Amino acid sequence: MQIYCPKCKTGYEIEASVIPEEGRKLRCAVCQKVFMCMPEDLIDGSKLRQAEFTEEEKEFLDENKQLDEEAFAQKAAEEIIEVKEDVVVETSEEEAAEAKNKTLDEMASDNQYVKDIFKRLSTETEALFEAEKKENPGKKYLFKLRKMLGLSNLSNIKYYFIGIAVLLLLVAYYARYEIVRKAPFLGPVYEVMGIDAVVVGEGLEFQNVVRREYEEDYVPKVEIKGFIANQTDRKLDIPAIRIELLDKDAKLIQYKVFSPVIPIVTERAKVPFKYVLKRPSPLTKYIYLTFVEEKK
Repeated sequence: MQIYCPKCKTGYEIEASVIPEEGRKLRCAVCQKVFMCMPEDLIDGSKLRQAEFTEEEKEFLDENKQLDEEAFAQKAAEEIIEVKEDVVVETSEEEAAEAKNKTLDEMASDNQYVKDIFKRLSTETEALFEAEKKENPGKKYLFKLRKMLGLSNLSNIKYYFIGIAVLLLLVAYYARYEIVRKAPFLGPVYEVMGIDAVVVGEGLEFQNVVRREYEEDYVPKVEIKGFIANQTDRKLDIPAIRIELLDKDAKLIQYKVFSPVIPIVTERAKVPFKYVLKRPSPLTKYIYLTFVEEKK
């Protein structure tokens, strides 16, 4: 099968199987013209031949014997216009008067039709104004806010959701102590993520703490004892206790961390504790107790 370039008429041998039903774009190797080849454009022939130009096309061949398509198309368009200008339709006076009256009737009909359109538009506009007056102000402002924020666009909504999620995560982190205080069951969730969300010793209180200084086997000692009270309605683990010895200016002299003998205290209960510190500083004036997280 053969196909010919529509511009330079160069012919090519081509297999019919390579041209699908919907056609295929080809490029001429001579003039570089890109054209669409359809199955019906293929020509059956045993020998490759050069297609011949028509007499009209020969007038618009360039120096390379290629068809100037723009000039040819412009010439064809001018001929069509000339044919239209040469057509003269002769009509009688009666036909002309009848056509004139018909035209006037059509114009009047069109004029009435336009008036009806404007009247209908005016009625619809008034109805829209009335409906807008009766519309809920809250709904109106909500629509304006949605338009201002660009919530009509789905991609913008996606970014807003991402921003809200990030904001919620930040709030959940920085307000973690308050969150766990109000909802203790969320404590393990933070613990799984490796985030401290519980204040060490929260809900526990030292009560009736006393100290006794004495000497045993020529070794000065100080005994500190009292109670640890649970102020909550749930069972609590007792963390490690830090004992700080302070001088008269409340400056730290020495400290000791120990784990209580009883590690758990039930709700609204209290347990005793006692610790003996050897060789306390003679400058000790105050003793300060705090709960601390025991190092593992």
